[in-house]
Amino acid sequence: MSGSVPADGAGQDLGGLGGLPGLDSVREQLAGVIAVIQTEVARRDAGLVVLRLAWKNLVFVGGPGSGKSRTAAAVGRIYRQMGVLSQGHLTEVSSADLAGATGRETGRQVREAASIARGGILMITDADAWAGLQDRDLQVLRGLQEVLTAFRADLAVILAGQGDPLRGLLAASPALASRFPTIIDFPPYTGGQLAAIFAALAGEVGFTLTPAARRKAGAVLGPAAGSSRLAVRMLDQATARQARRITTGAQPSAPADLGTITASDIPDHLPPPDAPDTASKPDQWPGQYL
Repeated sequence: MSGSVPADGAGQDLGGLGGLPGLDSVREQLAGVIAVIQTEVARRDAGLVVLRLAWKNLVFVGGPGSGKSRTAAAVGRIYRQMGVLSQGHLTEVSSADLAGATGRETGRQVREAASIARGGILMITDADAWAGLQDRDLQVLRGLQEVLTAFRADLAVILAGQGDPLRGLLAASPALASRFPTIIDFPPYTGGQLAAIFAALAGEVGFTLTPAARRKAGAVLGPAAGSSRLAVRMLDQATARQARRITTGAQPSAPADLGTITASDIPDHLPPPDAPDTASKPDQWPGQYL
């Protein structure tokens, strides 16, 4: 495989991240990581001996819906394109699912997860739950360190979760921290970014927004801030309203109407946190298009 990367691969698009607004700072943080690995591949391709490979592992810190999974998938594509991963696929597993009832079971589950992800990215979500460093958690960390070493050439692991607990976990485990040299921060989205994310996600599922729909979405989401799940929640509501409007109309809909969201389809406001069909926190609402 070629180790070259297009000029806009790391700095601008990063494997498709350019299509989602609000991740500029993430792209900038990742650009340095990509550059280090890219130059290492170039040295190898030039015939220089590289006995110790740079770690490809990362730590993603941020709240739910901040773009961590989408970014992990993009990193896998870039790593594959550079030739440092053979497949580049993304495998996600919760930290709780890696801890077995015994040390042997824990080691087996960690190895199985790494084997499935081998050739791509293993993303361990809620890794901040390990910050307490109970006995069972320590077994997971030991097993993780073992597979990181054994699969170093064709596996990258991403620990994802809340910032302070994850940083504390790494500070308490220098051996693990040495294998995760880069922490990427995912800041909350601004209201304007959420409106842009709403428009981008609507386009991904086949909808066109009228100018009035764009303005109304911007007005409703403008005062908000936080998770992209707010934009997903609005898209769920808008598509449900659009579907009712289309299916209850007296006349058959024109093909163009089927893919158009109008201002009347945009809700006038986001539902309150205590609405019966929402989770406990607005930025953790699930969504059909999440």
